[in-house]
Amino acid sequence: MRIDDFKNALAKGGVRNNLFRVQGNIGNTTLPTKVGFLCKAAQLPSTTITPIEVPYRGRKLKLPGDREYAEWSLTFMSDGEFELRNAFEKWMDDLNQTVDNVATEELNLSGALFPEWNIDHLDRTGEPIKSYKFFHCWPSEIGAVDTSYDSTDLMEFTVSLQYTYFTTQGTDVPAPLGIAPAPGG
Repeated sequence: MRIDDFKNALAKGGVRNNLFRVQGNIGNTTLPTKVGFLCKAAQLPSTTITPIEVPYRGRKLKLPGDREYAEWSLTFMSDGEFELRNAFEKWMDDLNQTVDNVATEELNLSGALFPEWNIDHLDRTGEPIKSYKFFHCWPSEIGAVDTSYDSTDLMEFTVSLQYTYFTTQGTDVPAPLGIAPAPGG
């Protein structure tokens, strides 16, 4: 392999980890602009198909089993008014109130408490080159924030989102039963 072959394999200079955009509503609130600007880090969570081992005469045949999705971890810079963290805390409270231990509304997966979220990998011109859509999202953890006189950094916090499944642009994924596929997806 020559250096020119290697260069040609890295079309458009490769994908940069720092060129991404996250979008989503925080439960019943809408702060999509702040979500997009203040999301400092995100990951593309892993997905695993657990094997089912079927024994046969001393050997094990491995067959694909159930698909599992890891939680989605996001890191946010805190805005000066605490709006973003307050919105996530309210979302959790809407799902399960602190004192009453009940939800503020029926937990309908098609409702506002379980919105879709997206992450796009962007090229160097800011256009999406790969998109992921997460369905039925809800926060399972809002991370702790350390406060200290020694710190001079901006406050950050993490949020762990659970979701039912995700789809990716460029893969032929059939829609779940009873749900029409999204245009272009």
